[in-house]
Amino acid sequence: MTSKAKNRRKRLGKRKCVSLPDLPMRGDHGTGTQAAREGTVIVPMKDDPNRRAYVQRVDAYKRLSLTMRQEQAAKAIRDAYCRVESLSSGGPIKERVQASPKPDATIDVQVDAQSQLHFVMAAVPCQQRFIVEHILWKNQPLRSLKNAPRSAARLRATLDLVANHIGY
Repeated sequence: MTSKAKNRRKRLGKRKCVSLPDLPMRGDHGTGTQAAREGTVIVPMKDDPNRRAYVQRVDAYKRLSLTMRQEQAAKAIRDAYCRVESLSSGGPIKERVQASPKPDATIDVQVDAQSQLHFVMAAVPCQQRFIVEHILWKNQPLRSLKNAPRSAARLRATLDLVANHIGY
């Protein structure tokens, strides 16, 4: 070896291992804009050697650390609200009801949905209704509310009240 090569080797030291970054997940993940990615996670498919994944929307209340009773109460409120909304927007429940021979069946299902929503929302105090509607009805993140830590504590207390009212 020449002295030039020896000096170069001393300067560089040991050769470092090169690591390659993980390959990106394949599949259709939507447009990729910030608005489209909000509230979603990329979930890899199980046992897939081609690294395919899909985008799954996550409910805002699932990002919070809730107890099982609180999560059941949140799901009951969300499901009751979604049922009312699906009936008013011409969803599959409405189509099924319109095919029934009785003309009052549509009104019966709408009244049932409204009464279920009224029942689960009866335990929500008026001051906390805005927080419940923001997170459970509109599926907006908690951080978009002012004073998020206090709102989180109020939501947990409200969900405990709803769980007691429903009987969870």
